[in-house]
Amino acid sequence: MNDLGTDLELRLVRYFTVVAKHLNFGRATAELHLAQPALSRRIQRLEDRLGVRPLDRIRQGSRLTEAGEAFLSPARALLEAARQAALTARAFAPAGKVLIGYVEDLVITPAVRELRSRHPRAEIGTRHLECFDERAFAEGQVDVLVVRDPQFVPAGEARATVLYEEPRMLVVPAGHHLAGRASVTPDDFAPGESLLCPHGGTRAI
Repeated sequence: MNDLGTDLELRLVRYFTVVAKHLNFGRATAELHLAQPALSRRIQRLEDRLGVRPLDRIRQGSRLTEAGEAFLSPARALLEAARQAALTARAFAPAGKVLIGYVEDLVITPAVRELRSRHPRAEIGTRHLECFDERAFAEGQVDVLVVRDPQFVPAGEARATVLYEEPRMLVVPAGHHLAGRASVTPDDFAPGESLLCPHGGTRAI
């Protein structure tokens, strides 16, 4: 039998604490930038690891089970201990310099602030890039690039990491043929219809 302590993923523990804070999967997914089915799968994975059900889904949202209530406090302590351990180790890392590029309407200030707190000796800068200037990463003008679609980077020259899943919603008039549908695919649109994203607004990371 595997040792539970080595088989418990910290990210699953974090997902649980966020759901426990809101007692609502919808609000938890907004904080975690995850789609609700993805969060449900991760909570199920945690349940499999623990061997007990930490949460019950109810009409009003979610509630902690007796096991979940007992697990919550040590779960939060575990996450804080892991954070402190990482900060202690990183304090010995040599100082470095990283320039982060970002494009479109992405707001990366909260993520950069957290990065600076984790690496106080590092020099971390940011640079806003216009859409047509995305090749700045491939040409070495920035060290890291935060972008929705990294297709412009030639294969083999970089490694892409998914930061979060961004849920999308379709807004249509009440009388539209897709109104009331729980989900849609591109094939559901009538001939001649186009799906456009509105300009403006920002998205934080």
